[in-house]
Amino acid sequence: MSELDETTARWLVADGREAVDAVTAALDAGEDELRVLERLRGSGLDAARTAAVLGAAGARRRARGRWPDAERLLFTREALEQASDPQVSDWRTRRLAGRVVWDLCAGCGGDTLAAARHGAAVTAVDRDAGRLVLLAHNAAVTGVEVELRRADVLDVDVPAGALVHVDPGRRREGRRVRRLAEHLPPVGAVWAAHGRDRGIAVVLSPAVALDDPDLPTAAELEFVQVGDDLREAVAWGHELRSPGVRARATLLPEGHTRVRTGGARSRRPVGPPGAFLVEVAPAAVRARLHDQIGAEIGAHRLADGRALLTSDELPPASPWYRVRPVHAVLPVRPKVVRRWLREADPDVVELVAHGLPLDVGAWWRALGRPPRGPAGWRIELVRTDDGGRVLVTRAAAGSAARTVG
Repeated sequence: MSELDETTARWLVADGREAVDAVTAALDAGEDELRVLERLRGSGLDAARTAAVLGAAGARRRARGRWPDAERLLFTREALEQASDPQVSDWRTRRLAGRVVWDLCAGCGGDTLAAARHGAAVTAVDRDAGRLVLLAHNAAVTGVEVELRRADVLDVDVPAGALVHVDPGRRREGRRVRRLAEHLPPVGAVWAAHGRDRGIAVVLSPAVALDDPDLPTAAELEFVQVGDDLREAVAWGHELRSPGVRARATLLPEGHTRVRTGGARSRRPVGPPGAFLVEVAPAAVRARLHDQIGAEIGAHRLADGRALLTSDELPPASPWYRVRPVHAVLPVRPKVVRRWLREADPDVVELVAHGLPLDVGAWWRALGRPPRGPAGWRIELVRTDDGGRVLVTRAAAGSAARTVG
């Protein structure tokens, strides 16, 4: 069932905009949402319009900080949850610049607007008529032109020569999905319908398994990270794929990118903890670039099958990894770690598990409930090939954290 029917959507983008502005202002001022709801009902709005106004106001407030035009745009709550971060959309649609593009599963238009701003001639396709009405409004207020088409994205007839961009739903019943068969629509069906002989980009869960049977084998797989957060993967097919590239990692907002080409990977050897712990950026780990990075800085793995690296020499500063000096290597025994903490007397500690099946909360209690926080010592519970180790680390002096732009 649609979150917003077409009739209500048309009212919302016309006469309902004033109500959205008023409700947004009331919620910003701290007014209770229940009182706002009662006032809307008292004004004569029916249930559908009341829900639409509250939903649009709530979505607008959540969109601030990420969407520059949030005060003019209209979303439903669900559509905003499904929309890509604007800076991710901007990065992704650069490959579509100046081309004819059919944006399937367009929703309220985040990717559509980004592609149009890059000069693409975009046709937005969605089967939800209400969302298409909001998309038309969002295009108008941001000054871009797009064509709209209501259709099932698996059945729509895309003209020859057009590129296809698809952002399937990655939530089912409120939970995120990673299997490509669970995307809406399923990725295998999307690729079969539109990816056989044309340039195509399909947005995937960043947690996609690299052995998923529906992952297109001939695609370039890009993993995109914003700040410290891994946000999405993209399968690029045919002419949109970079020649010879199997996988790519991208760091935003800076736009750093590096690639993995064909051929067997040279795996780093496994060895004991060194003087420094090296945590490779998640996007690079997912793109299987951590061995390449380890070779560049002379680091080795702490365990086979794990991406955590270690080195005896301080690696040069890089956005592709974080470095933490190792101050102690201890057995995986709470009493030993607690004794070390008692002697070191840190202000705050952070507990992080790396592959060990441990209850971090139970460990924290076993350590005597020390003050917790990210700015002090870190207790790294690390799986190794012979069991595990506890590495006590601290951020390297002068090291800069990646930040979200």
